Amino acid sequence: MKKAKRKKSIKKQVITGAVLAASLLLPISASAASAPYTLYQVGSTADKATSTSFGQVYMGGSTDVDEAFKWMIQKANGGDFLVIRATGTDAYNSYIYDLAKSIGKPLNSVSTIVVDDLIRAGSDSSLIDKINKAEGIFFAGGNQADYVDFLEGSPALTALNNRINQGIPFGGTSAGTMIQGDHIYDSISAGSTTLDSKTALNNPYSSLISFTDYLIQTPHNNNIQTDTHFEQRDRMGRFLTFLARNIKDGEETGTSAKGIAVNEQSALLVEKDGSAKVVTQPGSTNAAVYLAKTNMAPTTCASGQPLTFNNISIYKLFNGSTFNLSTWTGSGGLAYTLNVNSGVITSSTGKVYGGNQP
Repeated sequence: MKKAKRKKSIKKQVITGAVLAASLLLPISASAASAPYTLYQVGSTADKATSTSFGQVYMGGSTDVDEAFKWMIQKANGGDFLVIRATGTDAYNSYIYDLAKSIGKPLNSVSTIVVDDLIRAGSDSSLIDKINKAEGIFFAGGNQADYVDFLEGSPALTALNNRINQGIPFGGTSAGTMIQGDHIYDSISAGSTTLDSKTALNNPYSSLISFTDYLIQTPHNNNIQTDTHFEQRDRMGRFLTFLARNIKDGEETGTSAKGIAVNEQSALLVEKDGSAKVVTQPGSTNAAVYLAKTNMAPTTCASGQPLTFNNISIYKLFNGSTFNLSTWTGSGGLAYTLNVNSGVITSSTGKVYGGNQP
């Protein structure tokens, strides 16, 4: 089993009284003031175990993609759906619960756990019980550093990986996608500072860059680095820098590093056999998913020096495009190559983000 490693920073409540109506969204305290999380729930408070099928969702942030949630709902098969977040509200509860009813696939319940104490929550027995009884789990956006602090080395992570291995649908958006690969840009050393592409390209060992490896384990996240809000926030440069660091730091070889980068209002849906498809939210702009694979080690990836890193294969997927993570081949997308020389990206299409669907 792959082991989680901590930070290569420039190195490497139950409701009492009458049962409430299913449409109510109320906070439930696990044990009054001492609970390390707040639980909100809609639907039945009685557990319902169902037969599920695995699927993984990489969503890019901003407006949620309805089709991705419908896909997860069907795979959860009427069971209990759990949303985990470190900040925010219970807004997902009614959205997912109502969406499930609208497609004729009602869920037994939808719950949101907002983790208030990142360290204690990972060992909390009632929280772990919620994970163990969930037929679908989704991580919301926020800051991936919070999720790493909550999960790393914890019984909650063990429970999560066990449920994924048992075949429940699993996914996330924004920060909830950032934690899904073998390699996680964990944002811990960056703190509240946003890492931009220019900073990363000009110094791949910037103090803003830190990683955590091998956290969540899914059938097809081997060798993967993720990024989100991708084209909208011009993150190609930092994404390529992450891939270079994965190689330079010894986590990948020159030909094994891979990446999944997702634009806003876009999602990659991955089946257990590795086959995947892209779905997008109607009305979205520049919706796409990028699959990257390296073909050689970076020429220059050193502290204080601009990155030089050539021959990176990119496959850009659009709404309806398909890809197979097992064979690393796709259909309906755009294949092109990127090079980085002294921190400057050039593209075989003349455009860093490839261009339109062929």
